[in-house]
Amino acid sequence: MKTKIFKFMLPVFAMLLAVGFAFATDVKTVSQTAYYNHPTLGVQSITIGDECQVQSGIDCKFNGLQLYREMALVNKLRKPN
Repeated sequence: MKTKIFKFMLPVFAMLLAVGFAFATDVKTVSQTAYYNHPTLGVQSITIGDECQVQSGIDCKFNGLQLYREMALVNKLRKPN
């Protein structure tokens, strides 16, 4: 009797634990606004993730256009190496 209950309850408990941990983990992405200078439309804004920062690295681009942190187009956004 005890082994039947144990054989049934252990997998059920493991499944409930796995489902609970799956919902407990949450990835939070931070979005930011970046700006670029479009040749015909002028300065445009776009929402990007947190992978681009003002630091050294590879330039962040949108459709081949350099992304900047503010509308003044002074601080380039770059991806860290």
